[in-house]
This record gives sequence, structure tokens and C-alpha cells, in this order.
Amino acid sequence: MTGTPSSETNGILERIHKDRWEEARSNGEPAVIDHLHDAIADYLAGFEADWRDAYPGVDAATLMEMVDPVDPRQAELLPVVRYAVKRRLAGRSPDYWDHATLLELAVLANDAAAAGDALTSALAAIREPWEPETSARNLRLIRDVRVQRGISADWIRTIEEQLAAAAGQVAAGRLSD
Repeated sequence: MTGTPSSETNGILERIHKDRWEEARSNGEPAVIDHLHDAIADYLAGFEADWRDAYPGVDAATLMEMVDPVDPRQAELLPVVRYAVKRRLAGRSPDYWDHATLLELAVLANDAAAAGDALTSALAAIREPWEPETSARNLRLIRDVRVQRGISADWIRTIEEQLAAAAGQVAAGRLSD
């Protein structure tokens, strides 16, 4: 990448590399790990360009979970991203993505209690069905890789199911406050 990194500019590259990684992963291509490392590098560069933007940070941390073993930088990144999103929550009217970011961070930290709290807040902030669908998809990635490692992750599946149910309710226009 040329020029000065920014969370917005890197966001475009991040998405391209993540899509390539997911496509290579589903096709069993040998370049899958290269795409994963590229996506992590771009998400991390985007977060480092503007630490106030938690979204590239949580995406980097989630993709770090996909590396075997888990990328050791994830342990350092999680509290910084958590702080960034908590500052967003304190500074303005929070939206779904702020709560969903805390949810994903709690799952990555294997903190079921914090995940439950964040889930409650996220469910209350849903505007569109694709929001909880996207969150459930990210949590499924985490759960799948943990199951492959022999780590119990049934509690994550329960959260995914709650997100999917909420998405269905929003799509049907029935989500209650």
C-alpha cells in the first residue's frame, strides 16, 4: 500500500483480503494462509492508523484467532480494542456495532459473562437483520476454529442462535424492545 494508512483506506484492502481468504478457505486453496496474513496485516494497519476506530481492530483480532496457533499479538490487541469501543460508547449515542464489537471481543477473550452482557445490549440496538447475521457469522468462524482445536464452544453457538433469532424477528418486523 502506498501513502499514509488510514482506517478507511485500509478498510477497503482489509475486506478484499478477507474475502480472498474466505474464498481460498472454502475452496481448499494452498494460498489460504497468505490471504489470512494479508488480511490481518491490513486490518492491523487500519487500526493502528486510528485507534479510535475499533472495527479494524476487532476484525484483526478475530482473524488472529484463525491462525494456528492463535497469533500472539491478539492478547495485546484485545484490551486496546476494548478500550477504543468503550470510549465510543461513552462519547456518543452507541449503535449496534459498538455493542457487537464488545460481544465479539468477549467471545475472543473466552468471557461468557461479558459476552452475555454485550449480547443483551446488541440485541436491543439492532436496526437491520443483516447486523446480527454478520455478528453470528463472525462468531461461527471463532467457534469453528476452536472446535477444530478441541476447545468446547457450545456457549458461542447459543449466542449465534440468539442473534439468528433476532435477525428473523427484525426481518419479520417483530423485534420487541
